Amino acid sequence: MKKLFCLITLLLLTATACFAGAPPIGSFPGAPDPATHPWLMQQLKKDRYPCPTQSSPFMGPADAPVTINEFLDYQCPSCVEQDKVLKKLVHDYPKEVKLVIKNLPLTDIHNGALSRAKVAQAMANQDKFWQAHDQFLKGANSDQVMSHGDKDQLKAYWSKGGDGQVDKDIATAKHLGLNMTPSFVINGIRIGGTIGYEQLKLLVDYEIARKNAIARAKAQQKPGSSSDEQNEEATEKAERQAQ
Repeated sequence: MKKLFCLITLLLLTATACFAGAPPIGSFPGAPDPATHPWLMQQLKKDRYPCPTQSSPFMGPADAPVTINEFLDYQCPSCVEQDKVLKKLVHDYPKEVKLVIKNLPLTDIHNGALSRAKVAQAMANQDKFWQAHDQFLKGANSDQVMSHGDKDQLKAYWSKGGDGQVDKDIATAKHLGLNMTPSFVINGIRIGGTIGYEQLKLLVDYEIARKNAIARAKAQQKPGSSSDEQNEEATEKAERQAQ
């Protein structure tokens, strides 16, 4: 009982600190120890910020415990290499990781980045986003990618001015202070630049263990007392903010 009380207390502290300075670094069963992994510790010390997924294309379970939002530019060489790492991670964590793609075309240095982002979104409207995504990262141009789509649907899509998703992604990136590609928001943690597989695995393993600890604490709470209701509300708030 004492052990359960300590666990709930730790989770409550994490919940209340999500948007008030750096959250406390917890130790959860099965999680890598941040004290022995400086990069992981650096990420966990950061404030967490919500990143709406909305209608963005994603790969993996919708309710996965770890959400990786990638902001990319289809003319960015680093995004090409990063995609291989992300695809491997999703393959290795088929039930635990959701990969969400968001657009951040760097128009100052890549003339075709914006048009590629909009074409990828147009192809998403035909359920062909990942095909377009992979083709762009392999060096295809917009005409080559659109040749695999339905011409009438594309014409209708462009005639109504698209769906505005690319503009929403750019606005979200600006709001979050992201200005390079690739950039990430992983369960609320902002990271700029490429991330190696082993580093990503550390953060994913930690977040899975953290979410599992929250779920266990909620399951073990006895309903009926006001303190239990407050604890449940706090843990649910922590989960929402970490997405």
